[in-house]
Amino acid sequence: MEIIPGKIITEIRQYFYRSEGDKDYAYSIITRVPECYGSRVGCHRLEQTYSVGPLDVNTEVVLRTRTSLTNNRTLYSDDNGYQMMKRPFRTFRNNTVARNYFPMVRAAFIQDDLSRLVVVSDRAHGVSSQSNGQLEVMLHRRLWNNLPWNLGYNLTLNDSSVATPTLWMMLGSVETASRLHHREAVEMQHRPVVMAIDQPLGGPELPRGAGPVPSVVLPPNLHLLSLSIPGWNYSSDHERHLRRLDAGRPVNYNRVLLRILHLFEDGEDPELSKPVTIDMKEVLRGFGEVTSVEERSLTGTWALDRLQRWTWNTTQTRTGERCRTRGTQTFSVTVWPKQIRTFFVHF
Repeated sequence: MEIIPGKIITEIRQYFYRSEGDKDYAYSIITRVPECYGSRVGCHRLEQTYSVGPLDVNTEVVLRTRTSLTNNRTLYSDDNGYQMMKRPFRTFRNNTVARNYFPMVRAAFIQDDLSRLVVVSDRAHGVSSQSNGQLEVMLHRRLWNNLPWNLGYNLTLNDSSVATPTLWMMLGSVETASRLHHREAVEMQHRPVVMAIDQPLGGPELPRGAGPVPSVVLPPNLHLLSLSIPGWNYSSDHERHLRRLDAGRPVNYNRVLLRILHLFEDGEDPELSKPVTIDMKEVLRGFGEVTSVEERSLTGTWALDRLQRWTWNTTQTRTGERCRTRGTQTFSVTVWPKQIRTFFVHF
């Protein structure tokens, strides 16, 4: 074990060997603990990076975290990286352990009436709560199945690779952890890339009298999911669409594709779960003068007024105008909980 203190974080390096004479370690855990000065906390998470493998045959490696939370073996995870699902523990006659593992694409948590433990990952894992107050994450596995009954199902997972997952952990009150984990999950997916350069380069010189360009600022419960320049105009006629792509026409730099995501679910937070109305002109004023806003389908290929969506019979009805918000006559846009809205913005 190595402990490397620092002004910002303290890094703890742990190495595990299969036998005393081994030169190379089989597993390693790198833990980064943020340093706190008074009431100022620079980071609200515990970061751990693992190096697991190559594994011996028929070995599974899990991270098991035990707490005093009374969660009754119930956990929550996102099976599609978007919406949290409740996963109550169920008892079966066979394979109870395996059948209580659930997919975690981005985040999972356990909680009781007061506290919540959240785990955010950079890749998909299996998660489970096999006992009260426990959360375990499957980090890596290597299995060889040669039983007669499953030879025809190809259940062998003879993976001899080295897995290097990263997990961020947060523990706090239900309200605080709920506010943190959505933003932390976004930061996990879009971590900055650190590059070495010979010497720092100065920024471009601004014209005389020009002030700094205003930054794009969104409310804390909204996320700028996409901002790009689409070099195409979609056509449902596939051959016509290909001809447009092959024509090599100049890209229209006065049009951008914009997607905005509401991070929170309905009822998850008393304030941040509310719908948010933003002014596109105000948000994008650093890019130029917005002349028009055209709402599109989620992929951006279809104009919203040309869509014919299916209707579903549900037991719950939502008040308000969420399902009927189709127009873009003004520059004000309302985004509801867990809604993604896509636009062409013209300058």
